[in-house]
Amino acid sequence: MRIKDIARQHGPIIKFGILTGLAVISFELINLFVLYRQIKLDYYLSVIAVTFLIAGIWISRERVTKNAPKPVQPAPDYQLTAKELEVLALIASGKANKEIAASLYVEMSTVKTHINNIYNKLSVKNRKEAKDKYLEINGITP
Repeated sequence: MRIKDIARQHGPIIKFGILTGLAVISFELINLFVLYRQIKLDYYLSVIAVTFLIAGIWISRERVTKNAPKPVQPAPDYQLTAKELEVLALIASGKANKEIAASLYVEMSTVKTHINNIYNKLSVKNRKEAKDKYLEINGITP
């Protein structure tokens, strides 16, 4: 196995290892300065806090981008908005109105409005028909 293959396969692990090593070395150097009274303890603790804050943001950003849902492709024939497509996808996955509202961070009344708009635009009368239409739009057989 070549070095490039190893780096490609284990890239995030190698990055994390290098960053951890650099953090340990930095903390030990700062620790020496604190020990010899070159730096105040407050500054040392501030550096540690900022380091872990940056690490937390970096790790959570990678998780969010990795787990982000794929954008739903609009169906041109039905003129559904992006939010209506999102609601329709959640209906098709079997979520209740309350769960849809929680996952989209909107009020229940907003979800009901989106659902009514979806029903009108798709010419359906209930969730089952909406789900079937969603599967048809996306070329999925039930």
